[in-house]
Amino acid sequence: MKLKNYKDQVVWIIGASSGIGRALAVKLASQGARLALSARRKDELDRLTTTLGQAHKSFALDVTDAELCANTASTIQALFGRIDRIIFLAAAYMPMKLDALDLAATKQIIDVNLLGAFHIISAILPLLKEQVFGQIALCGSVSGYTGLPGGQPYGASKAGIINLAESLHAELPRGIDVKLISPGFVRTALTDKNNFEMPMIINAEQAAKNIACGLLTSRFEIHFPKRFTFLLKLLRILPYLIALKITQIFK
Repeated sequence: MKLKNYKDQVVWIIGASSGIGRALAVKLASQGARLALSARRKDELDRLTTTLGQAHKSFALDVTDAELCANTASTIQALFGRIDRIIFLAAAYMPMKLDALDLAATKQIIDVNLLGAFHIISAILPLLKEQVFGQIALCGSVSGYTGLPGGQPYGASKAGIINLAESLHAELPRGIDVKLISPGFVRTALTDKNNFEMPMIINAEQAAKNIACGLLTSRFEIHFPKRFTFLLKLLRILPYLIALKITQIFK
């Protein structure tokens, strides 16, 4: 079942309280979607839901809790009758280098960004297979394309998301669509932590527009802004002898 627009679609956005997730919720609501909105911050979720209207519901969720993910997925399906699209945008981030790792922060980043995605996949796959249709979109990052100085552990978690999305695409039946979202730099509370220049940075509304359009296409990957992402894609396919010399320039 290929869905060509968002009118009356049930879309579950995970990581909806701020940044790209919030902007995407506003965008899809304006196009007629019925939204299930999840994030850890219940107050922010409730304010967003109130702003968007009664057709939309909020579900506080910590994606590191596997049982809560499963219960929330079942509750949303029971309340709305189905789930057409699941968009995983939950993320944690702290810039650090490998010789100065904050291990507690490292664990949190991996637990939210990667393990959280596995929790959602485990929760949603039985429901989608029962429906025989639906879409799963996982948010990676161009930082997962290749190892860069100062990019860990966030980059490793996003490389894992890329691999997970590719495996899902290979394993799932054709009626269940899989999308990989690969943003470049997007101005959010997360990127505000960076103390370096972020080339070709865009705002959350621009990112949401790219995602909303991309989810309706047949393409596997939604990457933006393309002037930036194509440069990193080129770096990804170069032989290591060349690519590793280039990445050392940025340390």
